[in-house]
Amino acid sequence: MPKVAKELSAIEVQRLTRMPPDTRAFNYFPAGGVPGLLLRVAKSGACYWVLRASVGKRVTSSGKEAPLRRDIGLGAYPEISLKVARQRAAVKREMIREGLDPVQERRTARQARQALIAQHMTFNEAVEIAKELESIGDDKAGKAWTHKLETYAIPTLGHLPVAKIERDHIVDVLLPIWTTKTRTAKDVRKLVEDVLDRAYAAKNIGRHNPARWDKLLQHRLPKATKKGTNFPALPFPLINTFLAELRKLTDTAAPAVAFVIYTGARSGEVCGSTWREIDLDRKLWTIPKERMKKGEEHRIHLSAPAVAILKALAGGGPDDPVFPTVTGRHHQNARPSKITREIGKGMGYQATVHGFRATFRTWGEEETEYPESILEMALAHKIDDAVKAAYQRGDLLKKRRALMDDWAAYCAKPAPAGAVVNIGERVNG
Repeated sequence: MPKVAKELSAIEVQRLTRMPPDTRAFNYFPAGGVPGLLLRVAKSGACYWVLRASVGKRVTSSGKEAPLRRDIGLGAYPEISLKVARQRAAVKREMIREGLDPVQERRTARQARQALIAQHMTFNEAVEIAKELESIGDDKAGKAWTHKLETYAIPTLGHLPVAKIERDHIVDVLLPIWTTKTRTAKDVRKLVEDVLDRAYAAKNIGRHNPARWDKLLQHRLPKATKKGTNFPALPFPLINTFLAELRKLTDTAAPAVAFVIYTGARSGEVCGSTWREIDLDRKLWTIPKERMKKGEEHRIHLSAPAVAILKALAGGGPDDPVFPTVTGRHHQNARPSKITREIGKGMGYQATVHGFRATFRTWGEEETEYPESILEMALAHKIDDAVKAAYQRGDLLKKRRALMDDWAAYCAKPAPAGAVVNIGERVNG
């Protein structure tokens, strides 16, 4: 049994809390009335009630049993008065006499309350939690995140408690779009999985995530046979001809289209670029993760033609657009897309700005010896193979420099006479 201390009065407790820090003999002061009841006075002056008691046994490093001592919090002073602190300490002492651990009992009760709350937390509420934790905003990526859930998942899952969502519910969400919008369906499945994972972690729900891709879910969905629609792409032997036509234009969006071609970047990444991202001395363009589809920073080596495009521009402040409109704003995708379609049509081919990435990728695959991993990383594509991804934690920038310089050199070469191109991209009529 702990030594019974002198019972302090409320006035004496008040005096202890007002003592200057350098005059206090101890940080813990016995309050008396209940064995082990202490007033802890921190250096900051904050005061807390603590019950110091032995609860059960523990095994020491030498293998011997010893009492397990706990400091059990009873609340802050003066919010909790001396009288109430003694009452709470007496209750904890009674629990210990009955063989209970007050700390473990409090933890168990808290988990039970959380589980009870989780039983009633709906998927709609879980989406809001995930949105806050993932910092989903009102930018383009944030709107796409919200739109997919609101369009495909929430109509079925929104009102359901997350603890009651089963695999059948996930199938009901995915089945209508699995074969017709396979890419979207896969995105929705992953979003639902992430939302449920966040909810389970927040509310300490220990259960298998029904949206996780496993054999049980896989066997409930038909095999996706429909291929996604690819963006029409200009055949790579004609890229020099296209660039020659592009250079004839005075449109402010023309340099942006050329920059897309030389860098292999997405048009949105180019149109949204600022001078802060450009390092002409190092011939490097660093796109922050907030603007990337994968949410990861991406670095692109700038070949000589890409640098020349930038040097020909007026420049600006760190946050000014690299490719501004006549009013000084960022270009949207519409104008570069229109230019590309018109030049492509004049050449007798369908062409899109995004298709230049496929043009670059096809050239790399058919005309060079660069490995697939280099080509995919140049395009900031996600490496699906988990083993490959584990071994390729860097961005292979050194190897990609040579790739982008070789691509620029190829773009400077006129199409050879009688070059064979994919007639499937021809514009009929």
